[in-house]
Amino acid sequence: MRRCLVMSGIVFLFTIVMLSYASATDLTADMITKEGKITSKGKVYVNGSKIRADKGNTPIYTIVRGDKGVFWQINGAENTYVEAKVTPVVHLWTTEKIPGEVSRKEIGAEKIDSYAVKKYEVSVKQGKTTFTYHQWLATDLRFPVKVANLNGKWSVEYKNIKKGIPADAVFNLPKGATLDTMSTPDVLSGGGH
Repeated sequence: MRRCLVMSGIVFLFTIVMLSYASATDLTADMITKEGKITSKGKVYVNGSKIRADKGNTPIYTIVRGDKGVFWQINGAENTYVEAKVTPVVHLWTTEKIPGEVSRKEIGAEKIDSYAVKKYEVSVKQGKTTFTYHQWLATDLRFPVKVANLNGKWSVEYKNIKKGIPADAVFNLPKGATLDTMSTPDVLSGGGH
């Protein structure tokens, strides 16, 4: 069970990282993450360097505050949170370029969720390992509406995208939340491969 939670957390973090590099667009969107045969639905809120990602089936959600240099993993059921510094793994990027990107090749054009997109094959170096992904970038939003690994076993897609600045309150810790000093975020090791 713990291994499943850790893997889910790793993929969840990777989702946030993939979203965060294009965070110049202010928006709210539904997030669909696929890991093998498991599909998870959630919600994403983006306001510049502030990002919140909720997974629909868990009380745990994540807030990245690039303006404060912190990353919070919040347990809504216990009203606790774990805090970490924004690191290269969780660093905020404001362009289409993926963190650690070493190559990008346009491989086509498609339509996803009513958006005209350019499909790219992108290679990313993390440590000594290089991973390759497909990225579908909405040309009018300059936003990645979908990212997937090459074998299709993992993907994240954003649907029902609504442009506009989300309420600032969604990027803050809940009232009365206490710092959990006994835990560290399991998701800080990277993931999504």
